[in-house]
Amino acid sequence: MIELKEVVKEYRTKNKEVLAVDHVNLSIRAGSIYGVIGFSGAGKSTLIRMFNHLEAPTSGEVIIDGDHIGQLSKMD
Repeated sequence: MIELKEVVKEYRTKNKEVLAVDHVNLSIRAGSIYGVIGFSGAGKSTLIRMFNHLEAPTSGEVIIDGDHIGQLSKMD
């Protein structure tokens, strides 16, 4: 199972903050198939990249099969 709990991703530049993902809650059961659609720049790729920790959330939790992936070491 993949779970996102209150996941937020912000990007900051010297002039502004961009909220790419805004307090997302999501549960995907093993074997389920989902699609992510939306406008260009809506945060789709950022959301997917947080599943495998290529992007770390600014806040919130990404949990895969009970493991909080932000707390795993590179050896895990």
